[in-house]
Amino acid sequence: MPRTLFTCLLIALTSLANAQQQKLLKPVIQMPEAGYANIRIIMREIPTVKIKINGVDLVFGVDTGCQGLGALTEAAAAKLNLKPEMTLPTMGNTGKSEIDYVRIDKLEMGGGTWSNFHVPVLALKGMKFDGLIGADILFKGPFYMDLANRTLLLGAVPDTSAAHEVSCFSRGGHCNVNIEVDGRKVPVLIDSGASRSYLTSMKFTGKTVFRGYGSVATVRGVSFVKQEVCLIKSLRLGNMPLKGVTFYRDEEHNIMGDDFLMAQPIAIDRDSRRVWLFPAVGSDKAVAAVKQTDVKALGAAGKPATSPKPTEAPAR
Repeated sequence: MPRTLFTCLLIALTSLANAQQQKLLKPVIQMPEAGYANIRIIMREIPTVKIKINGVDLVFGVDTGCQGLGALTEAAAAKLNLKPEMTLPTMGNTGKSEIDYVRIDKLEMGGGTWSNFHVPVLALKGMKFDGLIGADILFKGPFYMDLANRTLLLGAVPDTSAAHEVSCFSRGGHCNVNIEVDGRKVPVLIDSGASRSYLTSMKFTGKTVFRGYGSVATVRGVSFVKQEVCLIKSLRLGNMPLKGVTFYRDEEHNIMGDDFLMAQPIAIDRDSRRVWLFPAVGSDKAVAAVKQTDVKALGAAGKPATSPKPTEAPAR
């Protein structure tokens, strides 16, 4: 299976201080009567969902590793006839550049609407869909993904009483956890925008095995790279062994991708810094188990109905 990294290399750009940034609009969110959006996932290279923007049907990647609200491809912006409202300087992996921002009147998915906000327009040449849904939409409230059953809930999580809870921390709006790799603590990003999981040589110094060359699709295009599997003896998250995850050697990223997300359903409450790993169940049972008290509190206050916990310090 080819490696696909959509960790938003260009949105993972850090915007430079600029007065124009104050004009960037954040979405006004309206959830359906149930209090949460129930969205069907379509699995491609990464998870995707069908959405509407300004009444036009589009397909977006679900990318928890994408910083910010998300992005539109240049082709999608042209299809929607959206013109830039501002241009901001940025600094990222590709050096200094400028990014155009367009305003979306309404984004619809799962019965919810996100209205009147700006997103960047990027080339995203390695993508086969129209844009990305980023972390600031996905993690605005409680988040639940059951990738095996193609289920995504925004604004609610199922009953967590049988789930394994661990603390998380945020860098740039993402969700990160500390895992234990052969007894060493390693901070990793939970990234649905990567089809595989990766560790750098700095974080994993053990042996690897060569598995040939494979295609790489990123926002910069498609290329072929050497594939090396990390030979890990012990892998844990909290006090639970991690199964179904294979880490590949990478030069830049420490991430758990879609193989991890496919192995078990996961819920994330970024504001209270908690992650839950669930036993694999049918998606209908998971949705039926959503706590309505949490949903109502989210709808009333716009925040998760969970009490904050201290942030776990990132491993060094």
